[in-house]
Amino acid sequence: MYAIVGAQVLTLLTGRQCEAVCGGQIMDCGGGRSMIIAPGRQEIRQARHLSDLRMYHCWIQVYLPDEVVFDPVVVDFSTRYDPQSAALFKIDFAAELQRDFIWCRLSDFDKPIPASLEAMHQRTGQRPAWLWRDARCEALLKQFQQDNAAQFAAITSAVLLNFVHRVETAMADSTSTSTSTLVAPACV
Repeated sequence: MYAIVGAQVLTLLTGRQCEAVCGGQIMDCGGGRSMIIAPGRQEIRQARHLSDLRMYHCWIQVYLPDEVVFDPVVVDFSTRYDPQSAALFKIDFAAELQRDFIWCRLSDFDKPIPASLEAMHQRTGQRPAWLWRDARCEALLKQFQQDNAAQFAAITSAVLLNFVHRVETAMADSTSTSTSTLVAPACV
């Protein structure tokens, strides 16, 4: 899962508190088309494992120190799959909206809900937002993360080793007399 590994990698690289979070989102498909990716209330109540949920959205929240107003950075690596998600629901997706990732503030998602989705949007009594956390979804995500901690640690290590290897390669390519002191051990 991108959000769990991504949060672990970003925490190690930046020293900032980064957390994988889970809930729902409104996805802009362009041309006035949008869709909701979120499990229904009954589905959430009945779920015992994350795999019991058909649709949910995960992303990373990065908490910056000394922020006066709570407005974490949102990092979302799943946006590269937005066209495929839209296609599953037979909704056209505008090519100009295709992104490999999102890196912005949570407040950037605080915008009016499209009229076509107001009846389906399940955030009664909360401020309008195109991205929202759900406590039950997050509990299932945390349990999944805990149950698979060793696997996520191994994937995180592999990602960091790959990163080190790419940095070393780029450094070696940039100078003809590179002497690399970092050696990435072979992944097992």
